Amino acid sequence: MEGFIDRLAELLRALFGNEQDRPRTQRPIDPDVQAAWEELDEYMRTGANRSAGTRDRSKARAPRPPDESLRRDYANLEVPFGADINQVHASYKRLMLKYHPDKHAGDPEKQRLALEIAKKINQSFERIRNHQEGQG
Repeated sequence: MEGFIDRLAELLRALFGNEQDRPRTQRPIDPDVQAAWEELDEYMRTGANRSAGTRDRSKARAPRPPDESLRRDYANLEVPFGADINQVHASYKRLMLKYHPDKHAGDPEKQRLALEIAKKINQSFERIRNHQEGQG
């Protein structure tokens, strides 16, 4: 494998060259290409990838701050305003088990009330989830 990497490095050097190898009349190498080249050189020398951690974090999406219009939805799900999606989902599941209409099939009035509550819980969860996924 090491022989392959050495040949690849030689090929890249032949294609792109180093800044020092370029005649002054040619355009300088693109800064991104130069950074990638330096990263490759460092990897070849040390075997360490300096940007592995930063690249992963940059792809992770920061959670969106809650919209004030969702305050009632958080209250419906019995979680603090701005709770993360894991807390919201856990509370949603807990409340759906508690208020599922089939659980109250023996009493039509309780079943009707449970249906209304379950509908409200579903709608609140969907609004919060859509907002946190960036669709809201």
